Amino acid sequence: MIERDMPKRFADLHIHTNFSDGRFSPAQVVDYSQRVGLSAISITDHDITESIRLAREAAGQYDMEIVPGIELSADDRGREVHILGYCFNKENSELQEKLRIFCDARLKRAQEMVEKLNELGLEIEFDRVLAIAGPGSVGKPHVAQAMVERGYVNSAGQASREYLGSGRPAYVPKYKLVPREAIELIRRAGGIPVLAHPALSRVDELIPQMVSCGLMGLEVYEGSTDPSIINYYTGLARKYGLLITGGSDCHQRGKDRIRMGSVKFPYRFVEELKHASPR
Repeated sequence: MIERDMPKRFADLHIHTNFSDGRFSPAQVVDYSQRVGLSAISITDHDITESIRLAREAAGQYDMEIVPGIELSADDRGREVHILGYCFNKENSELQEKLRIFCDARLKRAQEMVEKLNELGLEIEFDRVLAIAGPGSVGKPHVAQAMVERGYVNSAGQASREYLGSGRPAYVPKYKLVPREAIELIRRAGGIPVLAHPALSRVDELIPQMVSCGLMGLEVYEGSTDPSIINYYTGLARKYGLLITGGSDCHQRGKDRIRMGSVKFPYRFVEELKHASPR
């Protein structure tokens, strides 16, 4: 059995880099993951896949597996739902065209946030936001960091609560799919769609509907290590015949502790994920 052959191998299938809203480069993610003893990781940046190639190049010096991943934002009647995608063909033309639309929308959203902040008397330069974002797609965290640098707020959390979050004076809504669209997009790219951090999202009642649309997995092992939460979502995954995934959702912003490797996700589930891939 896979579990008996590899009892001490672990994975982290939910990590962000500086290509979306993480702090570390793909190479830094790989280096740190190797140091904490992970056997496999997945870079799941928001709406962009360029970091996967760089992570694989960096992993060449280690015995580490890079599982193709992505995280898409969706909306169900005002509730945010995040769909992870794994083992897809990142060269799929439909997927890449949709990701270009996402990135263009992110750019426009950040620019509109900066314009609203400027109207409020908070002088933020959009060029500085782009510089903070670096090589990847720009987003709200980069606007928040620019605000921290200028001393308008003490933290990104304060920026969101007082200015950038929903209902606040500089809020601009995201461009989002509905969950069905995100699930079907990943499936058509040959991938496995998975509901991200269900304990945080609190959309359990949507799971049957998403399963009927093609959802294939549930992120059971996530930020919380509470055994009762893991057991509950393991039960839901078994009830609906879903694959089990897990990861730290590491972004590593500011002085946050590095979460990579903090979630001990058994590698045997990675094998099950790969075997279930439609590709």
